[in-house]
Amino acid sequence: MTNTLDIETCQKARLSRDARFDGKFFTAVLTTGIFCRPICPARPPKPENVQYYLSAEQAQFAGFIPCKRCFPEQAATKNMPTKLSKIIQSFDYKDDTIATIAEKFQLSSRQLQRLFIQYLGLSPSEYFQQQRLLQARKLLATTELSMSDVCFACGFNSIRRFNEAIKQAYQCSPSQLKSKSTKQSKTNGVQIILSYRPPFDWPLMLAFFQHRQIKGMEQVTDDYYQRSITLDNCSGWLKVEHHKNKSALVMTVCLSDYSYLNKVIIRVRRMFDLDADMKLIHQQITQQTSAANKKPHQIVLANSIEKYSGLRLPGCWDIFEFSIRAILGQQISVKAATTLAQRISTKYGSSPHDLPEMLTMNFPHVEQLLDADFQELGITQTRIATLKRWVEYFHSHSELFSHYPSLDELEQQLCAIKGIGPWTVNYLAMRGLSDPDAFPSADLGIIKALTINDEKPNNKEILALAEQWRPWRAYAAIYLWHSLKP
Repeated sequence: MTNTLDIETCQKARLSRDARFDGKFFTAVLTTGIFCRPICPARPPKPENVQYYLSAEQAQFAGFIPCKRCFPEQAATKNMPTKLSKIIQSFDYKDDTIATIAEKFQLSSRQLQRLFIQYLGLSPSEYFQQQRLLQARKLLATTELSMSDVCFACGFNSIRRFNEAIKQAYQCSPSQLKSKSTKQSKTNGVQIILSYRPPFDWPLMLAFFQHRQIKGMEQVTDDYYQRSITLDNCSGWLKVEHHKNKSALVMTVCLSDYSYLNKVIIRVRRMFDLDADMKLIHQQITQQTSAANKKPHQIVLANSIEKYSGLRLPGCWDIFEFSIRAILGQQISVKAATTLAQRISTKYGSSPHDLPEMLTMNFPHVEQLLDADFQELGITQTRIATLKRWVEYFHSHSELFSHYPSLDELEQQLCAIKGIGPWTVNYLAMRGLSDPDAFPSADLGIIKALTINDEKPNNKEILALAEQWRPWRAYAAIYLWHSLKP
């Protein structure tokens, strides 16, 4: 997608209130000065009074104010190139500048500028400023966080600058935007609505995490996901359940420092894959071939997608935690790997006192495992040696995982570590880094799913076949896994 919108498509989606287009574009009304999501329940304006924008940030930058009925700032983020998504998600308002983020991702300032304008319609500095304002408006309107908590959570350095920016953008003070009806207490958690574009199979996502939960650190039921969390010196817990009436999840989060709230939101959206455009992904990996012309592997994928249309790519809360679990999972069952991860967490993790019932511990940080011997946990000596090498490597190269140049380069670097192979790297990238194009081609489940009439494909054939699924090979992998279910 470029910075040119198809007006006819936008018009049809707006009039039909098609939820699949939510977040892909925004509708601004010239007569009211308000911009909305395509799903807004308000009476649709006349076409001559409408302008369309690529992003909420672009519409707001043009001088329009978010609608109070559909809350454009709560829309799912549209699909973007992987590198652009990583830039946006990793941008730290406290420490980063446009120059530092360009350097981290090995881009020139001009390349970064071009990327943002092409997909978002704004320069990087314009986009991040509008994003901060939209996030602040959302938190003011929907939570009982204090002004200072909202200010610092959204990356403003001072209350004064925060007040000025809000007044300039919305022609009112922060206190006038503040929620009057929301009944929340920070000690019991703050609720955040996280929208997505359907389809999304929430029970299937919960079942995936339930099968892998570390008890004491996580609690997963048929209705919600809950876990303890840490971010730098910030600690707390979160609980995620489905909204009763909307295409959205509801996250309740309790933090020792709410300046980290935006980072938590980004991580949880990625963890539950809330910004995926499943219609686009389904089209790409099935190639929209007619039924008569489909090849056997296309039929396998198409049948799996039809059966599990709401299946998404489960992510993780923390890349280090997941990397340990991925290494433990090499060549053993999910249940066995989860048991080992539970033992590591119990032996080396911390046990805070301010967690809700059923949560008793945090997974250990990399520093806590630097001197760990991993003995008497049921882990083989070969795997222990790999874990020790990995912990040392991660401690020295942690920044690599937030802005690695490419999957091929990441694989080359990590496979140099004894005990780490292509399967581990791609599984780590797939679920730990939420890279949509990661593909563990040597996985036994993928080989089995692509075995037609007892003809088992070799790795070279699988990789060649997977070329047509780019840049969504990770989704093809998870659909192939589910095709094996009875």
